[in-house]
Amino acid sequence: MKEACGSSSRDERLFFALWPDEEVRARLMEEARGSSGEPVPPDGYHITLAFAGEVSVSARRALEQGAAAVRAGCFVCVLDRMGALGSGVEALAPSAPAAPLLALAGDLRRLVTHVAGAADRRPYYPHVTLARRVDDARSLRPSLPVVWAAREYVLCRSRRTRPGSYDILERWPLYEDL
Repeated sequence: MKEACGSSSRDERLFFALWPDEEVRARLMEEARGSSGEPVPPDGYHITLAFAGEVSVSARRALEQGAAAVRAGCFVCVLDRMGALGSGVEALAPSAPAAPLLALAGDLRRLVTHVAGAADRRPYYPHVTLARRVDDARSLRPSLPVVWAAREYVLCRSRRTRPGSYDILERWPLYEDL
């Protein structure tokens, strides 16, 4: 099910992600309140599974075909740890990432490496960025858990015209019977 299609011959900046439903998005918005940083727009909340970077249209098609072959089960992700990442980024993450989340991210990262040659060598750290340019990491408050029942994953394109905003290009279900 396509939501926004790009037919341009230009390369696109793509990534696979979990995208929250409205209920989870509302909970994430609650957790983002009171941050000392610049808030991420709620329509940009996501958990990156695999980052492909700049890819051609033909590579995008290969990523879509490869993702369609990935079979993964539904899972629950409990986001229960607030923390600072890198240079002033406030994020909410699971203290114990679900095994199916790690397996799905691993499968998609291997697919991206195979198709686009873009191997992300950093250890996978699932999280939702809530704010950037956080003034004081020590001011981060503890979080109430956000329970996210993951039922699908998506392929997203970063918009060139507005950083931090995305188009969902394709969706794939996670299966109840796995």
